[in-house]
Amino acid sequence: LAAARLTEAAKTPIQRENYECVRDLARLDAWIQDAYEAGVFAVDTETTSLDSMQCDLVGISLATAPGRACYIPIAHRDEGSSDLFGGNDLVAGQLSLDAVLEKMRPLLEEPGVLKIAHNMKFDWQVFQAHGIEIVAYDDTMLMSYVLDNGINGHGMDELAAKHLGHETIPFGDVAGTGKNFIGFARVALDKATEYAAEDADVTLRLWRIFKPRLVAEKMNTVYETLDRALSPVLARVETRGVSIDRSILSRLSGEFAQSMARLEAEIHELAGENFNLGSPKQLGDILFGKMGLPGGKKTATGAWSTSASVLDD
Repeated sequence: LAAARLTEAAKTPIQRENYECVRDLARLDAWIQDAYEAGVFAVDTETTSLDSMQCDLVGISLATAPGRACYIPIAHRDEGSSDLFGGNDLVAGQLSLDAVLEKMRPLLEEPGVLKIAHNMKFDWQVFQAHGIEIVAYDDTMLMSYVLDNGINGHGMDELAAKHLGHETIPFGDVAGTGKNFIGFARVALDKATEYAAEDADVTLRLWRIFKPRLVAEKMNTVYETLDRALSPVLARVETRGVSIDRSILSRLSGEFAQSMARLEAEIHELAGENFNLGSPKQLGDILFGKMGLPGGKKTATGAWSTSASVLDD
């Protein structure tokens, strides 16, 4: 019964015109209070790039119930800014980054409130760059992977179409593509609100479908102990990077080069002549033409095949 109710709620019609653009602290406080009272909410970040450790935060979207979502713009810029002749002016009426993060920090770090994101690792890294570590979360992308791996893709657009019968706004429709790409920071606030709030709304709806399925299909343990648990580990690994010892790599490179040269000399001695090991034709002629090794097969062009399976045999 609970699963049926969650699924039904997730199918509430999506009406983008009902999404709110939050532009003052009083409304932000109201949304944060709404999230506390709901005990669970979806969150999504809009950034200047897909590099979570180099991007700038442009805005944050929240959804506290199906159809109830908002967008909090932070760093949208006037059209023409950031080009050769434009300024770098922020669109008027946005809340400051510091003010928004100060308000959001307790909520995002509250273990008693569940946060939901689609690919939480990205949002986790974005907030972590600002000194906020999200705790108590679910990831609908990982849920989809656990439940339907190999059946379909796990991108939000595809999942929304499959599970909600809804076509989401493509990113290119708001930020442009190719030579017409303007970046999300230069998208008008009304369009940005529809796009960003829809992402949070869809994420919450997908969670309401996937969560009961994890239990019903006995995949909850796999999700909680493997996939979800690994997400912050990978996020930290990516954030910290990998330490490289240049001297060791240089020495290995030299050793590999010597080994390759030794093997090549041995091959030439066995073949009775020098030839280009990188040439499939020359290799085939030596192995099956000159040396007469068994198992040789010719391709449609008449050349000896040197496919991995033939060489393995």
